[in-house]
Amino acid sequence: MTKQSRLARATLLTAAIATVAALSACGGSNDGNSAANGGGGGGEGKVTLRLFSNLPDRKSGQGLAEQTVIDNYVKENPNVKIDVETLAEEPFKNKLKAYMSSNEPIDITMVHGGAELNTLVQAGYVKELDPKQYEGEQYNFLPGVYKSFTFDGKLYGLPRNSDYEVIYYNKKLFEDNGVKVPTTFAELLDAAKAFRDKGIAPMSINGKDLWSFGEMFQNVVQRYSGDQNLILDAVDKKKKFTEDENFLKAAQFLQQVRDAKMFQDSFMTADYGASQNLFTQGKAAMWYMGSWEAGMATNESLPEEFRQNLGVVQFPIAEDGKGKIDDLLAWNGGGYALVSSSKHPEEAKKFFDYLMSANQWAKTAWDTGAAVPAQKYELTGKESEVQKKLTDILVNASSTAGASFIDYGTPKYKDDTQNAFGKFFSSSAKPEQLLADLQAAADTQ
Repeated sequence: MTKQSRLARATLLTAAIATVAALSACGGSNDGNSAANGGGGGGEGKVTLRLFSNLPDRKSGQGLAEQTVIDNYVKENPNVKIDVETLAEEPFKNKLKAYMSSNEPIDITMVHGGAELNTLVQAGYVKELDPKQYEGEQYNFLPGVYKSFTFDGKLYGLPRNSDYEVIYYNKKLFEDNGVKVPTTFAELLDAAKAFRDKGIAPMSINGKDLWSFGEMFQNVVQRYSGDQNLILDAVDKKKKFTEDENFLKAAQFLQQVRDAKMFQDSFMTADYGASQNLFTQGKAAMWYMGSWEAGMATNESLPEEFRQNLGVVQFPIAEDGKGKIDDLLAWNGGGYALVSSSKHPEEAKKFFDYLMSANQWAKTAWDTGAAVPAQKYELTGKESEVQKKLTDILVNASSTAGASFIDYGTPKYKDDTQNAFGKFFSSSAKPEQLLADLQAAADTQ
């Protein structure tokens, strides 16, 4: 495929997310530096901005991409210093809640779209943005990507990535043990048994964080129903978790996953970092995670043997389901927002606009292999095999979800839903009990 044709398809890639997102929601070029150069370096005194991030690794992946953009800005605006505070995912979420409660005057924060951002919006902690300011080639946002950042028709943040769930796998472990890379639910269960028999964890998951269970359930529901909107309709109370056979089939399959010991031992105590470490150390054959981990393929801090054997595939299909292999659980979840209590709102806005310019975050994240942006990007020809595969998965998506169902309702709904999955996977609860708990979460949100 030529660079031009791949770029044309790459332009369509997140447009697929965008189109579905827009439907389910119902509702001149420059170099990208003008926002920064417009007021950064004049004769003003030194300004220190505070950025709060969930990317503690600053030497690889998205943390490196974020730090690169910061370094670019500071170099071009010598009167500005940017203090970066970083924490891993769950500690970050907890501290952001504390910052919100105390109205801590940071300037820019990473945010998770949907329910978690809605909490910040309701508290008045983040600023409303004018979407018209982010139109055009300077930013190149793909249509529909604001869905999880918009509440009551108002925009409160900008997305940094196109997020979608896949299965990363260790090619060597599959080849050495004669296991087929799964494309169906039956093959996935067969792989679990084969690896368990060899004393290898079939799949690593961050059970302590709970949210990956919800994403997997949404994936499975779509594979049975063939309908990306069914589970979102249940959150909206247009359908019932307890009355549709596709939800029951999905819960029953998760029971099979649980009983097959698909996940590593003590998976309910494993956070994000622990689950990733198990996989990258070659102790688990698969990792259920998102496109934002594209940077594993180029992260030189990881073992070379692991990087050379890293593969990625779509989530398998149900043999008796209506969903297709190219139906993708994709949304725009993580991004950035301006904080209302900022002590330097004008300077914060200048840096924010610079960060979100297409030739900064989007270009840097893609060129370094860190993530798939929520903006148009140009293929360089130097992409890793994992990047190429992730691009193909998104380019060829026949449908996308547009939203993660655990983030689609209220903050209370998200907590109740995640707790329901934690209860299910840490016990021998029946599928019907899981569905009853999910229905209760929808009814009481």
